[in-house]
Amino acid sequence: MPRHSTRAEQLLNSLVGCAFLVLLDESGITPDDVADPAVSLHVAASSAEFVNISDQDYDVVSRGVTSLARGKAELAHKLIENPGTAWWFNDLDLDAQAWLSIQGTLGSFMYGIPANVSEWRRPQNPSGGWERYAQKPFGNQDTSTLYAPFLTSTLVACEERVGDYRCDFPLAWWSVRVLEEVRVFEIHGPSDWHELCVRYPARGREDDRLVPNWGAVSEEWDGVHLSLGGLLTTEQNRYESPEGWSMLDSWHAETTYWLQSIEAEVERQPDFDRGMGPPLTQRLKVPDIPGRGGAMLMPE
Repeated sequence: MPRHSTRAEQLLNSLVGCAFLVLLDESGITPDDVADPAVSLHVAASSAEFVNISDQDYDVVSRGVTSLARGKAELAHKLIENPGTAWWFNDLDLDAQAWLSIQGTLGSFMYGIPANVSEWRRPQNPSGGWERYAQKPFGNQDTSTLYAPFLTSTLVACEERVGDYRCDFPLAWWSVRVLEEVRVFEIHGPSDWHELCVRYPARGREDDRLVPNWGAVSEEWDGVHLSLGGLLTTEQNRYESPEGWSMLDSWHAETTYWLQSIEAEVERQPDFDRGMGPPLTQRLKVPDIPGRGGAMLMPE
């Protein structure tokens, strides 16, 4: 099967991908428009929050979004086949990373304290309960790709208040340039996530899904990178094999989780406040799904 067809189908099978397609279509945003990282990142963040698995109306919204996305196969193929979106599936850019000093309601890190990347720790083996439940390593050892000044997937997620990215502003953040060769496991689709879970298996606490044993992963890899394309095709996309089933959820952003210390050049950047990212002119419209009201707009 052609690679493009596979990725288009994955986009249609991911609930976040379905929301992305629906929001684009409702808002009149074209495949050429999303070649701009500012547009892609904001629509992706809004899509992830729209189908947030922790919301009380999740079941209603997920059914509605899935139904609305059934007629969006042509749009999915146009997006994946557009050369302007090929960057969605890029491997990690070691020269253009950013780290946030998160604070606020769900953050637990003091404002202004820089990333001490030389002291980042390896996860325990086997993974603890929270790491198995959340499907991510414990601690603030993660970076996101810097696409333009004040533009990363995690900064956008904070501005859009996506999932656990509910932080106080302004945000302190640092650019990070990795100075050594590192082993990075790339997640560009649900089969990649499933492979990680199968190769380094643990089990979720309640539903018996396969999740990574992060301590075991860290024995062979320095980091795990979820690309933007991986986010749109993998989040909330159940994948099954004879070894079991997996489904990534709640990463919410293009992210690299680091599993041990790294050698890097870290430089403080001007604080990020709401509205500091690149100006956006598209108004993002949310579909009317019975049981969920309201409207969501891109910042202008």
